[in-house]
Amino acid sequence: MGRSMETDRGTAGRPREGRVTLALLEATLSELCENGYQKATIASIAARARTSKQAVYRRYADKADLIAAAVEQGLARANPGPPQRGSVAEDLRQSLQTTVTALQETPLGGAVRALVPYRHIPALAAVLDEAEENRRLNMRQIFIATPFEADMETRIDLLLGFVSFRALLRNVPIEPDAVETAIYLVLGLVAPRAPFSRSGLPGL
Repeated sequence: MGRSMETDRGTAGRPREGRVTLALLEATLSELCENGYQKATIASIAARARTSKQAVYRRYADKADLIAAAVEQGLARANPGPPQRGSVAEDLRQSLQTTVTALQETPLGGAVRALVPYRHIPALAAVLDEAEENRRLNMRQIFIATPFEADMETRIDLLLGFVSFRALLRNVPIEPDAVETAIYLVLGLVAPRAPFSRSGLPGL
């Protein structure tokens, strides 16, 4: 899903073609972030990438296919690493913060927000569903075989819902302290309060 047709044909020995594809994917995210889905056109994306509409259509069937490929790549870059298994809370913090950083500090966040009303488009829905499942899988790996395994799907809903609501629906900053507090609450811990000095998440 969302793969470049050029990728299917193979690009060995064609580094310039690879650079053009990368430029198109990055330009697509920026165009979506700045102008939204409806105003983003093949022509505007090609111009931003300093290439031609023909270069786009050699790689992608239509606008939805191009956008799906761009978002797929952006979300893949933001995938959290495997859990370290030293601390449930710290693994959750790293997993959530990786996603939060990508949504807040790169065009990916604005691009995904622009697609929320268009999730009914199959190519876009498939990419967004896959991204969510990848993050759920990462969190299942964190919770499995720990005291927090019980009701872990609900815990995952609460944590991912917290990020989605703030970053994608309300578009308000998510500070690291807010991420940590959400984790404390979902794990059933008591969040530290002033004047207690938080020196880090507990090793659970």
